[in-house]
Amino acid sequence: MIANYRNTTVESLKKIDINKAYSNIVVNNDIKKIKNESYHGLYRITVLGVIENKIFIDWVIDQYSKIKSKKMQIELLEILRIAVFQLFFLNKVNERKVVNESVEITKKRIGDKASKFSNAVIRNIIRNKKLIVDKLENLDKMNYYSIKYSYPLWIINKWIDQYGINNIQNVLEANNSKPLLNIRINTLKTTKQELLERLTKKGFILEETKYSNMGLCIKNPHNIEQLNEYKDGLFSIQSESSMLVAKILNPMKGSYLIDICSAPGGKSFHAAEIMQNCGHILSRDLYKQKINMIEKGKKRLGINIIKAEMFNALELDKRLLNKADYCIVDVPCTGFGIIRRKPEIKYQKTYNDIIKIAEIQYKILENASKYLKKGGELVYSTCTTNKEENINIISKFIENNHNLDLVNIDKETNQMFSTAKNGYIEIYPHIHNIDGFFIAKLRKN
Repeated sequence: MIANYRNTTVESLKKIDINKAYSNIVVNNDIKKIKNESYHGLYRITVLGVIENKIFIDWVIDQYSKIKSKKMQIELLEILRIAVFQLFFLNKVNERKVVNESVEITKKRIGDKASKFSNAVIRNIIRNKKLIVDKLENLDKMNYYSIKYSYPLWIINKWIDQYGINNIQNVLEANNSKPLLNIRINTLKTTKQELLERLTKKGFILEETKYSNMGLCIKNPHNIEQLNEYKDGLFSIQSESSMLVAKILNPMKGSYLIDICSAPGGKSFHAAEIMQNCGHILSRDLYKQKINMIEKGKKRLGINIIKAEMFNALELDKRLLNKADYCIVDVPCTGFGIIRRKPEIKYQKTYNDIIKIAEIQYKILENASKYLKKGGELVYSTCTTNKEENINIISKFIENNHNLDLVNIDKETNQMFSTAKNGYIEIYPHIHNIDGFFIAKLRKN
């Protein structure tokens, strides 16, 4: 009988490849279909591993398949991709099991002819594993980087321009590394020490985050959302980089804050905790289901100062002009800083996407700045590392708006970033070992 997880893996990969769905959402939903929990880890590793290494995997398939990957039927291609990933990237892989399960699932999903084809291709790849590795090593540098780390050449060239040729291998490796799971303590309900002790007693291995004073890193996460501590709102799951946004804004108790693009609400929740649940926060987003996420989250965390509502950030709400003490402007972006968490970004984005989204980002920032009172402050943030979406946006905005200035954030960032005194920080996976982010703080003069 075919391992149930392999069928589910095929379906998940099709959703990501055909429907352009986000891998984290697909995995979190589809993993529930696998009744045998002992396969959950293998399923998760395989789905994300196939996506992360897709260019390499397809290159291997193309060496030994008469039908090239670009012309192959998608079901057959996903089955072969799973097999190749497991053969090259899993430790102590059972090659016979990989062949047998792949052939069986091909036969069941497609037919006898296709199963014979997959059998021949996979066995041929197994026989030539060393030859494949040697061939990869002998490619020219640019193709080697592209195939080994599975990045389109245009991204590699862009990163060489930004980081230099001597750093490119470190950049690629860091952006393919496994991200750690971080949680943020809800100071309205507990303390860092108390939560640390409770989770340690349950067998979790934790350490404090380096850049955020309210974060913990869980080294051995398992069913985190099923914990009573999570259900009772003692903590939120949030990346360390993302935690720095509200920390840098540092809103005062009793103030009025607008979170322009809020969902799923993590930065609004963190701001509410800093404000000691005293004041008013307007958390906005474009879609009803995202507003529902905010409502659910604030209830779990015991926050009652957040009002969540649907609104398009590209539109100017004249009712809010000069009303806010603070704004969080976490704009939509290309997501190049979180490729470790959503590897499909590598294949779904183009340089034109960077240009198009920069226009949207600038417009949202422009609208948000008009909501600030005199002396009001905002943070502009993205989870990308492209300068076109980050410092270039801020520089252009300040040039066009003389009533806003960058604010020294050395204190808020514990003097850990050289650019903080200039009002912004750039976070890179290959330097800081956390998600790539950009955060700038502006004050209305």
